[in-house]
Amino acid sequence: MHRKLLDEYADILNRYMKKFGLEPLDIAFLAKVNRKTIDAMLAKTGGIELDTLEAISQVLGLRYFQFGDPNFKMPPFDALPEKTKERIAFRKKEGPHNETTYDQRLLNEKITMILAGYDKGEEFLSKHVVTQLFETFKEKVSTSEVGRRLVSSLNAYVLQTKKKYKDNKSKGRKPYYFRLIKKIPAQVLAEAKEKVGE
Repeated sequence: MHRKLLDEYADILNRYMKKFGLEPLDIAFLAKVNRKTIDAMLAKTGGIELDTLEAISQVLGLRYFQFGDPNFKMPPFDALPEKTKERIAFRKKEGPHNETTYDQRLLNEKITMILAGYDKGEEFLSKHVVTQLFETFKEKVSTSEVGRRLVSSLNAYVLQTKKKYKDNKSKGRKPYYFRLIKKIPAQVLAEAKEKVGE
């Protein structure tokens, strides 16, 4: 599938997830697809089959051509399929999903501390954050994991731009730049530091 359309689809899915309080895990569960497929799509790093896109659209009671249309009006909660409503209620009750392995590592807090070093409007790549995670905390993590967290957990401060990194040396898909759209508040930084034990 064409990359631009796929990226648009990912942006639309992000909007729906924010609106209804769903997470990648919930979409994967409801669409009966692998969680990594959803993560890669949201981080704009992976390809995806048309039938998977259709399955994701149906989670929200829509067909692919409706869901993929940025001008299509978002359905109200009442119009969603029963299973999706149940999952929204479950997520509201349970709160954000914590992955134990990553939770112990306090990855979001460490990324927050690194983002605090950037100025508003500054652009960077997920690989820059990966390097700093290793240099500062000896934390080894993939660029796709960092990218996923920037677009899902930290999107109040970070925006994925349409600008691609142009490096003629490496083959394959070029990563997108991220931009800091809001300086990390002092209180948020203090809480992150406290959790990490800095």
